[in-house]
Amino acid sequence: MMEDSRNEYSESIGCQIIKQDDVTQEGLSGLKSCPPDGLVWRLAICSSHALYSMGGAKSFAHVWFEFVQELRYRWENSLRIPG
Repeated sequence: MMEDSRNEYSESIGCQIIKQDDVTQEGLSGLKSCPPDGLVWRLAICSSHALYSMGGAKSFAHVWFEFVQELRYRWENSLRIPG
């Protein structure tokens, strides 16, 4: 028996924002943000591209592995993390 792979939260957030005429704090409480061109922003862009355009979970896992490897290398060698 396969489980439904859809995320129940993404649908409810989208509907909540679309149905409201004025955007309130309550309507956006489930959304998070980060500064543009920052490390988290770039990771989110790469991750979403890997998930939806490059093959799904397998390509996302590869991106995540490389990201963690790079962080580990920079941490062990006391190098700054750009972004």
